[in-house]
Amino acid sequence: MEMKDLFNSLKDQHEFLQAFLDTIILQQKAIITNDIIGLEETIKTEGALLLNVDHYEKQMADIIKQLSEKYSIDSSSNKLTDFMNALKGKNEFNPNSIAKLHTSLKKLVSQIVKINDQNRMLIEQARNFVKETVSALVINNQSPIFDRKA
Repeated sequence: MEMKDLFNSLKDQHEFLQAFLDTIILQQKAIITNDIIGLEETIKTEGALLLNVDHYEKQMADIIKQLSEKYSIDSSSNKLTDFMNALKGKNEFNPNSIAKLHTSLKKLVSQIVKINDQNRMLIEQARNFVKETVSALVINNQSPIFDRKA
C-alpha cells in the first residue's frame, strides 16, 4: 500500500458523499413538494450510496493500518486524523493533499448532517400536521378545522 492508495480511497469516498448530498437535497425537494415517487426513489438511491460509503470507510481503515505498519507509525486507531498526526513527525511525508481532501470531506459531512436535520424536521412537522388534522376531524366534526378569525 502506498499513500496514493489512501488518497484515491478518500477521493472515491468524497465522490460518493457528494452524490449522497445531492440525493438528500433531492429528497428534501420531494418532501416539500409531496412527491411520494421521488421520495421513494431518493431513499433507494440513498441506501445504495451509504453501502458504498461504508465500503470506502472500511477500505480507508485497512489502508491506514497497512501504511502504519509499513512505515512504523505508532497509531492507536485507524482514524485518518490520528494517522495524519503521526505522519507530521515523519519528515519524509508531505500529507498536504490528503489533509485538504480530509478537510473537504469534513465540510461535506457537515453539509449532509445539516440537510438530514432539515429533512427530519420537515418530516416531523408533516407528521404533526397530519395528526392535528385527523384529531380535529375525529374529535369534533362540528367545529371548523381552521380558525377563521378575520
